Amino acid sequence: MYHYFLEMKSIRIIALFILLQSYLFPSVTGKISGVITDASSGKPLIGANVMLDGTSLGAATDIDGHYNILNISPGFYSLRIEMIGYSQKTVTDIRVEIDLTALINVELSVEAVSGEMVIVKANQKLVKIDVASSQKSISASQIAEMPVSSVSDVVGLSAGVSGLSVRGGSYNETQFMVDGLVMNDERTSEPTTGIPLSAIQDISLQTGGFGAEYRNARSGVINVVTKEGSKDSYSGSISIRQSPTSQKHFGLSPYDAESFWFKPYLDPDVSWTGTNNGSWDEYTQRQFPSFDGWNSVSEQTLADEDPTNDLTPSGVKKLFSWEHRKNGAISNPDINIDAGFGGPVPFVSSKFGDLRFYFSTRQEKDMYLYEVSRKGLEKESYLLKLTSDLSVNSKLVYTLFNGRVDGTSLSRGGGTSIMNDVWDLANQVNRSGFTMPWRLFTNEYWSPTEVKNSIHALKYTKQIDGDTFYDFLLKYDTKDYNTNHGARRDTISTYHIFGDGEDTWNADEAPYGFFGGPLFSVEGRLAFGGAISTARDFSHVKTITLKGNYTTQLDNVNQLKFGGELIYSGLELKYGSQNEFLPSGNYWSTMDVAPYRLSFYGQDKLEFKGLIAILGLNLDVINPNHTWYDIDVYNDNFYSSNYTSDSEADFEQKSVDPQIELSPRLALSHPITETSKLYFNYGHYQQMPIAESLYRVRRGFSEEVLTIGDPNLPMAKTIAYEIGFDQSINESYLIRLSAYYKDIANQQDYTRFISANSKVNYSKLTSNSYEDIRGFELELSRNRGRWVTGFVNYEYRVNTSGYFGLGYYYENPADQRNYELNNPKQYKPRPIPRIKSVIDLHTPVDFGPKLLNQKILADWHLNIISRWSAGSWFTYNPNNVSGIEYNVQYKNNYNIDLKFSKILKMGKLNLKIYADLYNALNIKTFSGYGFEDGFDYNYYMQSLHMSDDISGELGYNYFDGNDVPGDVRKDGTEFVPFEWISDVTQLSSPSERPIYFDSATDSYVQWTEENGWATVNKTFYDDVIANKQYIDMPNLSHYIFLNPRDIFIGINISYDF
Repeated sequence: MYHYFLEMKSIRIIALFILLQSYLFPSVTGKISGVITDASSGKPLIGANVMLDGTSLGAATDIDGHYNILNISPGFYSLRIEMIGYSQKTVTDIRVEIDLTALINVELSVEAVSGEMVIVKANQKLVKIDVASSQKSISASQIAEMPVSSVSDVVGLSAGVSGLSVRGGSYNETQFMVDGLVMNDERTSEPTTGIPLSAIQDISLQTGGFGAEYRNARSGVINVVTKEGSKDSYSGSISIRQSPTSQKHFGLSPYDAESFWFKPYLDPDVSWTGTNNGSWDEYTQRQFPSFDGWNSVSEQTLADEDPTNDLTPSGVKKLFSWEHRKNGAISNPDINIDAGFGGPVPFVSSKFGDLRFYFSTRQEKDMYLYEVSRKGLEKESYLLKLTSDLSVNSKLVYTLFNGRVDGTSLSRGGGTSIMNDVWDLANQVNRSGFTMPWRLFTNEYWSPTEVKNSIHALKYTKQIDGDTFYDFLLKYDTKDYNTNHGARRDTISTYHIFGDGEDTWNADEAPYGFFGGPLFSVEGRLAFGGAISTARDFSHVKTITLKGNYTTQLDNVNQLKFGGELIYSGLELKYGSQNEFLPSGNYWSTMDVAPYRLSFYGQDKLEFKGLIAILGLNLDVINPNHTWYDIDVYNDNFYSSNYTSDSEADFEQKSVDPQIELSPRLALSHPITETSKLYFNYGHYQQMPIAESLYRVRRGFSEEVLTIGDPNLPMAKTIAYEIGFDQSINESYLIRLSAYYKDIANQQDYTRFISANSKVNYSKLTSNSYEDIRGFELELSRNRGRWVTGFVNYEYRVNTSGYFGLGYYYENPADQRNYELNNPKQYKPRPIPRIKSVIDLHTPVDFGPKLLNQKILADWHLNIISRWSAGSWFTYNPNNVSGIEYNVQYKNNYNIDLKFSKILKMGKLNLKIYADLYNALNIKTFSGYGFEDGFDYNYYMQSLHMSDDISGELGYNYFDGNDVPGDVRKDGTEFVPFEWISDVTQLSSPSERPIYFDSATDSYVQWTEENGWATVNKTFYDDVIANKQYIDMPNLSHYIFLNPRDIFIGINISYDF
């Protein structure tokens, strides 16, 4: 009954909304404006006809000779100008970009010869005077020359952008749109980005100062416009790229006999009698797991009262090999297929308004660092766009998007995170303690997961006249999650391991397959049952969106936009952790809610000769459409194990009030000269909290609250300022400089509440987090060049973050005072400068002689993509010395990727052969991973010879030098430890391996059994220092350096029939 009431209420809201307001629809078109004048007198021409070739769009000039053509899809066009008594003139190669104005002024000459026509090429200015923010347009042809396979790869090359994260914001603060359809889901605001590159016409990236029409985004806007099928011809492309099967890390495989996890168990020097039998010195011992030997394991099997598990030392070793037979090393290539095809719908096109289609698909298999519950990440997506001209001035577009992701859950407690790249998995095995073998030698430690999403959308566009148009959108999307354990283990079938007759030893298929009970390998370190594959997610999300837009060119100065939006969501969420062996660790989060939100906006773009101003105001209304608990934060009966489901009705709930927020936007652009401009923008940007956290009540096995949400939270708010300067040089080079500041408040965080008796101990969703982000960006680009184009950019950014109030609230005043004395409220990370560049070296399309009708030397491309970043700062404080924060910086890192390509033109078919080379120089960059545990981490850090400024305040004996984290021992050299000793003569058991610093004599010495103590040989000492042989490398050597050189070989076939 409650849901029926909500549905009826929502229907009334939607109906009322339709009657009250036209709808918000973010612009995915641009416009062409200009003035038509007499070439001789310079006077404006009134009534000249200006037509956009290949479309029904056009305009007539007004009394000032001015014209405007609105609602033009991005791309390249020709503009035809006609007037009686003047020669017809056509301007070609006009680039129209999303949300921008192409300014095309034309001079007409008196017709000297009847029917005379003049064709000229557009000379558009590099400085876009109507852009008052950091905005970049990227065309399909530019994307084709980059070694990229996704939209995030493309935009990630821009200044201030990393993946989909913009200027220090989270990736889910960026709004990702396709043809005006918002692709961020309503559960986590996570964007769906698997758009086939073959479908893309243009990408607009805005990293600051976006207009009032964009809502529920705080960091940036990515607007993708896809291709529309032709009315009278067919065209398409297919691209296939594949890399050879190879490992995604440097060094030994973790499955190699000499690796960290195998050597103690297979090395004959120690495997039978143990790693402490004297064969290995103490330094070698700490590089590997401690093991008592197979003799000891055999004795343990004989010592119990179960004769069925009695094994000889060789028997337990054979069983160990069987149980560790999983080799997760990569055995498949990475593959990417991207294809698109479009044109008129056969047989019925002319009957249904020139009905045309464009269908595209993307299939991707990207292998993980090693095999887990899935071998890799598999993604597939399908995009269909149907377009019909209902009349000369109206168009209907239907869009269908289907996507699927198969991978491995990054979380063990449910939720939406999926392992995406090698870094995710390397992080999971870094310092992971006793569970590390479980993660490497079974395929069931993490749960397999599948996410499916589907979007259906209808967009209607009506051109009222040359100056006015509107559009409507109806969108319905769903997203389904399925995270569960994999196939259960077959415990019936057995396999022969060793022996004959009565001495035969058989075992089941472990460690493969899921098994809920506790089960360990013969030596006891590997669990292939119990607390594995615990993540569960069976959620379903559906969303209905209504929106639209009304745009009118009121006069030559004012372009008005206004509209509104309604989004209604159904969140049926069920996710958590399921441990069949230890149900006391189980927890679930379930919710079935139907929030909605409204947005209204108005915007005026004022275009004067010396000033462009964009004024906007956005009104957001969010309604959780739900009730919530109104109880004391330390209520024992609700928050502790006293709670029972039968008592739920005893706890008061109140309706959650809607929230209303206004967000003003202002952007100014001032052309200084024809080749330069200044711009400024200011805006308030609001974003609703992450929905899956808002309504969450997560209880443990004893019904105690572990985590609770709060739908009363305000929207997160960013107040952003930006000032910038653009300067073009010779209409080939463009310099862009921008500085920005973002004041962020009301961000989601969690606050801990602990009662005096400690029975209540939970985290509550709050909005106490704040952040200040400031920085500047500098970019030099060459957009036009016969042989060279490209850009290089520099970014400098500083983030300061903290929280208002307190992170913990104790009911006990003494505990509260102690907490407040020892916990900081603000964190001030140091800046990390970055440089990125894309240089396209190419031969002109008309270069060189012809051979077999091909210009063999023409249209070759070499794209060089380079990245440099200063090392990240972090806190290293092993002895918890007060006042130390962000005191150590990793080594700077850089990388170069290359793309070679050659296009062969064969009539209407083009064949491109290319190679994408990643990490072309095979640079080893220290990952920060590869540590067995905290001890291993400290051994590495304290073996570095860091400067006295750093090490001098950390409270341990150190050696002064210039090392920084990320420095490593030279390949192929032996580890020579440095040990600081107050008096070496007091050592009872010195080792021959280290170099000792004897503080008593202020000298470096070594010990040998033959000669005792002696001063270190200078040549040997110098070699050790030069090779950094004193560095105690992380024990998991296989994951210290990731992403070695990788090459993708590909072909692209494009055609136009």
